[in-house]
Amino acid sequence: MCIRDRPCTPTAPPLPRGDALPVAQLSASAYEDLRKCPYRFFALRQLGLKEADELDAEVDKRDFGLWLHETLKRFHEALAAAPTSAAGERRAMLDAAAEAATRARRLAPEEFLPFAATWPQARDGYLAWLAEHEAGGARFAWAESWREQPLGRVTLVGQIDRLDHTGHGEAATALVLDYKTEALQTTRERLKRPGEDTQLAFYAALLEDDALRAAYLNVGEKGPTTFVEQDDVVAARDLLVEGILEDLSRIAEGAVMPALGEGVVCEYCSARGLCRKDFWSVA
Repeated sequence: MCIRDRPCTPTAPPLPRGDALPVAQLSASAYEDLRKCPYRFFALRQLGLKEADELDAEVDKRDFGLWLHETLKRFHEALAAAPTSAAGERRAMLDAAAEAATRARRLAPEEFLPFAATWPQARDGYLAWLAEHEAGGARFAWAESWREQPLGRVTLVGQIDRLDHTGHGEAATALVLDYKTEALQTTRERLKRPGEDTQLAFYAALLEDDALRAAYLNVGEKGPTTFVEQDDVVAARDLLVEGILEDLSRIAEGAVMPALGEGVVCEYCSARGLCRKDFWSVA
């Protein structure tokens, strides 16, 4: 048998252009993709490619986060309809909301058990934070609201976890809250470097308020609920809007969209098999 040598053809990094695929809508997560890796934005957001869904019966941290969002929405809407400051009544209302969310999401008790076991601590930590939050003059307004905001040729879209109001009269301020169930240090790292966090500034851009605050609310499974605020979110929002307009303008003008992701950005990227980063040959 004759074996012939074949020349190896190195794989070059992809350099696509996205000007033929206008961006009509932009979410916080989509813009985060663009900032972290333009190629991922091109592949997943402009081309609309995605991984095939796999059947997964196990309840994971994402399921817990979705469940918590629904639980707190039900609780605060019930509390707004029947206000009470009694700790025992609030605890019972929050437990009732948790049970209703479990039924609505069809979570099997045996699969949800690891999270259910930590719920009493998470519940009590949240209620303690809420009492202090309200004592400072905060009031619940609404939860899980879909918002759309035109910006040039694109429409910013997203669902805001919650909006509260603080202060009264001319001093009243809207407060955007985004729930997190991750490690507290991870939440704090999000805001450690000014201008790098996208999510809160993006949610602020979905609102027209100029008197605005925004914060992550870390609901600890085994510890207290912690409020982590974005400093001067209105200024951060203005910078974000400027960045969005500039980035989308460059895409429309035909700028290449290279694969610039690094570290964990690539580790959990659905487009990694497309950009073939592991096989690049860079001169």
